[in-house]
Amino acid sequence: MKIVPLHSSYMEQLIDLADREIGVSYYSQHEILEQIKRSSWQGKQLSYLAFDKDELIGFRLTSAPGKWNHGRGMGLSPHLWKFPVEDSAYFQSCFIASSHMGRGIGKQLSLACIDTLKGENIPQVIAHSWKESPHNSSFRYLTKLGFVPVIEYPDYWKEVDYECSLDGNPCRCTAIEMALDLSKSSVC
Repeated sequence: MKIVPLHSSYMEQLIDLADREIGVSYYSQHEILEQIKRSSWQGKQLSYLAFDKDELIGFRLTSAPGKWNHGRGMGLSPHLWKFPVEDSAYFQSCFIASSHMGRGIGKQLSLACIDTLKGENIPQVIAHSWKESPHNSSFRYLTKLGFVPVIEYPDYWKEVDYECSLDGNPCRCTAIEMALDLSKSSVC
């Protein structure tokens, strides 16, 4: 497996993987191009892709501080965080091909990102964990990375126009907002 920074040349593969694993039309070409811009931080890319040979098997999309003010869904509680939103990075999405789940790929992608964020002295990263993820994998892996739960948002992705892989459209899944204090984190 190799991990590489997000680049527009991988856009079709990323959209195809997202359609299969998240739900059809979760990401458009325009959204991926915007994510590439949001992921750029002082000449570095904060989002990463995982490949097995030439096959895209996973991605971790991350937004840089000052380049985001909400996630894909509805709800954000910066008043409950240690650092303000403008100083915080955001873990947008991390998905792994179902054929490659359980191999630590999501963790490796996230650690690559956390390492970059720490190297840039970014003090905090926020994420919305998918509560209904298979085997609660989203919450479990973020917790192992040191994230702590902040608040839950039922129907978080309800306003995102896509076919949820669990319950169709609208999505009725719950998000758990989580924060990782990178100034105290020892995961990398």
